[in-house]
Amino acid sequence: MAKLTISRGTNANDGTGDNLRDGANKINLNFNEIYSAIGNGTNIDGTIKIADDSSTVATISANGETLKILGGTAINSVISGNTLTISADASALLTATGTATMTNKTIDLTDNTLSGTFAEVNTMVSDATLVDTAASQTLTNKTINTDNNTISGIAATSFVLSNGSGNIDGSAAQKAIPSGTVVGTSDTQTLTNKTISGADNTITNLTFDSTASGSKIRFNFAGTSAFPDETTYEGMFAYDTTGNQAYVADSGGWTKLINENASVGDLSNVNIVGVADGQALIWSSAQGRFNPGTAGTTLTVQEEGSSLSTAADTLNFVGTGVTASGTGTTKTITVAAGHTAGNDLDMNNQPLHDAKYISHRSPSNNVTQVLTVTVATKTTEHYWYNDGSSLGYVIDGDQSPQLHLSRGKYRFDQSDASNATHPLKFYHDVGKNREMSTGVTVVGTAGQAGAYVEVVFDDATPTPLFYQCTAHHKMGHMVEFDTGQQTRLFITTDKSNTGNLAGANSGKSFTILADRNVDDILVFVNGICMVPTDDYTVSGTTLTFTTAPANGAEIVFRYLG
Repeated sequence: MAKLTISRGTNANDGTGDNLRDGANKINLNFNEIYSAIGNGTNIDGTIKIADDSSTVATISANGETLKILGGTAINSVISGNTLTISADASALLTATGTATMTNKTIDLTDNTLSGTFAEVNTMVSDATLVDTAASQTLTNKTINTDNNTISGIAATSFVLSNGSGNIDGSAAQKAIPSGTVVGTSDTQTLTNKTISGADNTITNLTFDSTASGSKIRFNFAGTSAFPDETTYEGMFAYDTTGNQAYVADSGGWTKLINENASVGDLSNVNIVGVADGQALIWSSAQGRFNPGTAGTTLTVQEEGSSLSTAADTLNFVGTGVTASGTGTTKTITVAAGHTAGNDLDMNNQPLHDAKYISHRSPSNNVTQVLTVTVATKTTEHYWYNDGSSLGYVIDGDQSPQLHLSRGKYRFDQSDASNATHPLKFYHDVGKNREMSTGVTVVGTAGQAGAYVEVVFDDATPTPLFYQCTAHHKMGHMVEFDTGQQTRLFITTDKSNTGNLAGANSGKSFTILADRNVDDILVFVNGICMVPTDDYTVSGTTLTFTTAPANGAEIVFRYLG
């Protein structure tokens, strides 16, 4: 709070200054701030408290008492005017740039670094001379323990030791180490517990014999030009790291080893230069090798049972690039180069057809024929290729064939993982508007082990049916049955509807099966047959009466076919 001043006014008693109450209030406020600043708000504390590092507190009276700040060891304190200066005695303290002599001091070399030259250190040591490991010096009166030291740089097969003043064994001033203690370049000796660095030494005439597990040695070279002489190292294995090929040395040259990644052209008797699509390797006895070429195809066909018995009994074989020779029970058919028997050969002027799925040998519902179902991307073999789902069913390896089955029990095995999310069911139409569930048993979940759809086809089964995925469009194809209800009038009756004037379109509209029109549905109201078009119309799955049936009227739909 800023100091409050009592206004005295311009003139005495002119009413312009503070009144007594306002003046007294300013006085009280000023004193309250003073008492709070140097006291506890009620009493004034005329002392100053100062604490040192050890928490000792000194209380100094503000009424004339003096606080003394004294220097200690190597510390001086000086007051000049209003300035207190505390300084160190440089002659008694160690400083970064000062020069001082230390007495009775211990320096921990773990936490400190002493620097200086070797000569300076030798000067500092008064009772010995230190050895510089980087200099050449003469040792005097020194004992070297060979168990704990290594002497290197010995060049001679025998060297001399001298104690400088006499002999070692009392017989001479010098003594040579006996032969055998030191290995010489011309000696023949046996080394024990020695390690020889192959990088710094050359070992010749080495015989390698190791049967230990994990033994290994490298024979890699950067290119065949880096291989050693094959006559010198006949039988040696080498690996070319540039061409990634393995070789073995033979006196006639390095021979390439064939591996699983090699080309057939790497064989010496196979030539694939210029080979083109559709060509085969043709043997040339003149060249003693296989060459690329195009060869015709010869088929030999004999009728089963050998019913052809004379030259007049012949088989007719026709087709592009096809010729036939021979008569009787055996006929030889030759397919010219560029043609294949599967695409160009007809028998008796009749095209070849896929005759799968005619019977499956399932004459009764006591026999189960298993059809393996998988799911794969549609190919051009699929009937609904580029229509509907991009995936299709594959039945026993064929892309969704049209199945022509006889009566019996069939199991569509969907245990393969590719069937996941593609459960198979049967429908009356390819659009899956009405499911055929009679005689159908679903076990498990498609795509999981043990999953299948089992169906019994008998005389009452409608035909044709369509096997399709419940979730995706046009993945399957058609199923037909020789004894199904295709040639009969197949009638389905729906009695679930009654008149309801409050219903759809004021009671006129009712939901019916899909793919229906006014000509394949009979409509009865309370037993009276309605007239198509006049009494009702059909659009999609909605049948609309011209006049709404009465409330509660019995409505029957009879679907034909």
